[in-house]
Amino acid sequence: MTKDEMIAKLTPAIGDTAYGKAVLEVLADTFDDADKKYGQDALDRIDDRLGFLKGWEKKHAALGEDAKATAEADKIAILEKAQAALK
Repeated sequence: MTKDEMIAKLTPAIGDTAYGKAVLEVLADTFDDADKKYGQDALDRIDDRLGFLKGWEKKHAALGEDAKATAEADKIAILEKAQAALK
């Protein structure tokens, strides 16, 4: 998949939110990483973010910080849409 193809798939899935736009920008910027850091592609990067966000969502929920947990859940939903669009 080319960078343009990736952007075309992700834009309708996540491009209508501020977080989705930020994720799309990062994925586009790191699409052809010159040093191929960790050999990651877009799906790997999304998977990494999902792991972090799910951990923070659990932590916030355990601490009773419902607003923060909900914010993390919203980000997780956006990343899951991105993941589905790329598979």
